[in-house]
Amino acid sequence: MFLKLPKGSESVKKVEKYEQIYINMSWIFIAVALFLLMFNEFYDVEDKAISNFTVYGLSFILATALINSLKQIVISKGLFTWDRVYMIFRVIEVVILTFSRVFFEMGQLLYPFLFYIVLLIAFKKGKKGALYLVSFSLLINIIFDVLHALIYQSDQYTIFGAQNIIRNVLMFITLFMFSLMCGRIYEDSVDYEQKNTRLYLELEDKYQQLNTAQEEIKLHNEKLKETNFKIEDANKKLRESIAEFYTVQQITQAISSVFDVKELLKHVNDIILGVMGVNNSTIILYDEKKDRLRVHTTNVSNKQELIALFDNINCEVLKDVLKSGQSLMENFVDLKEYPFTEEREVSSLICVPLVTKTKKFGLVLIEHKYFNAFDEDNLRLLNIIGQQVSIALENAELYEKMHELATVDNLTGIYNRLYFQQRLQQEFEIAEEGGYDLSLAIFDIDHFKRFNDTFGHLFGDKVLKHISNLLKNSLRSGDIIARFGGEEFVLLFPRTGLKEAYDKVELLREKIAKTTIKDELVAASVTVSFGLSSYPEISKTESELLKMADNALYDAKEGGRNCVRVARSASVNESETN
Repeated sequence: MFLKLPKGSESVKKVEKYEQIYINMSWIFIAVALFLLMFNEFYDVEDKAISNFTVYGLSFILATALINSLKQIVISKGLFTWDRVYMIFRVIEVVILTFSRVFFEMGQLLYPFLFYIVLLIAFKKGKKGALYLVSFSLLINIIFDVLHALIYQSDQYTIFGAQNIIRNVLMFITLFMFSLMCGRIYEDSVDYEQKNTRLYLELEDKYQQLNTAQEEIKLHNEKLKETNFKIEDANKKLRESIAEFYTVQQITQAISSVFDVKELLKHVNDIILGVMGVNNSTIILYDEKKDRLRVHTTNVSNKQELIALFDNINCEVLKDVLKSGQSLMENFVDLKEYPFTEEREVSSLICVPLVTKTKKFGLVLIEHKYFNAFDEDNLRLLNIIGQQVSIALENAELYEKMHELATVDNLTGIYNRLYFQQRLQQEFEIAEEGGYDLSLAIFDIDHFKRFNDTFGHLFGDKVLKHISNLLKNSLRSGDIIARFGGEEFVLLFPRTGLKEAYDKVELLREKIAKTTIKDELVAASVTVSFGLSSYPEISKTESELLKMADNALYDAKEGGRNCVRVARSASVNESETN
């Protein structure tokens, strides 16, 4: 049966530490020996020069390297402190050292290794073990000396040589004394550890007595604690109910007072962060046409984390939550299963869908950096919030549709006259306060009545739609297009001077003139006439801007149609009147 020291004990650490020093020393010796052998300068302490590269020296080096490698493997496996394994290595090392000294004539160069081995075994097995090893070494030394004499038939190195006898006697007397000294040091160390152990046991006994007294006090207070726990549990539930009520109240107020979706969702996200006490809160909206999720509102601010969130938000696990309408709670997040958490410190999360009976709006996602951060109460509260947000989004969408119906022309899909009047007032105030240019153009379709009379009103409607689409695709996003009435349209160019506006409308006129509108067997070309005015270059007031562009339109019609006419300034008109 193998004996083994407890894994991780101080004794094991000491044995392995000292052995590692010995291994390192052996590797250094091997390296130096190889170097000397390579340059044919290896010699022993008795000055017996070896001029040629010897098989003996290389054999010893290889044997030592092999033993070192085996020991390193055994130490890494935790087997070196087993008594039998340890003694096997010690015996092998003594045999190799003695054999090399006698047969390879390596002399006193190997004595330091023998002394270190005695030191190691004394610290492991005590004085008795060290004496056994020295005795074994002496016996092996005598045997190898006799074998050497028999093999080589020489008296020079036999055991009966006076020099050899004196050397062996001195060496082994020294080894015996060294083993006694190391054994004594080891025994003193063991005595010290035993005293410490006894002291520890006494302290442990006193601690147990103190612990028993504390247990009695704990048992005495257990009933009071149980009562306190019940009271605390009741208070906790009350606080949670109040928090839920407060959250629902806040969101309800937001729904009733905020109609802008962006502002509403930012407000709701702030409420979730405050009430839920999470690290991250994100509201994700669903684009039904593209079948894609997009981050709408989040408190994540780190650039790298935002990139990771945006790049991986369209993962299957989140889409499944939206499609199924079932909430998800995960307290031990796996990065592979939830790719949107990569490069972010997320350990727990809850995701609830934002859905109504008629539409899927998106998701609410909350995240925490700690594992097991959420419970069923958190999930229930976030579900309540999700329901309220879904209602808010549905209301906002209805409000937007109603606003669109009130501001968009039903036939052409561009703004109507009412909305244009509001925007004209706003843009004029901005231009007046900031000192910006503002240009306005009015145009109508030349001989539009003829299209209705010749091809019918349906074809006339198609002409209006075609021109509206051409305008939307040709102008910049900041320009405002509206149907002013019948076949008359109006264009507003914020921060645009007269020359730039003229170039724009002239380009539009040419595009329209080159267009052919087809409807089954009917095909016709269309031309338009433009009237253009600009603030402050021509007009000085909002009403002048619109009126003078309208006057310029009549000039274009009288001038032959299919052209652009620029309004004359108010000062010119006054001088002509006078």
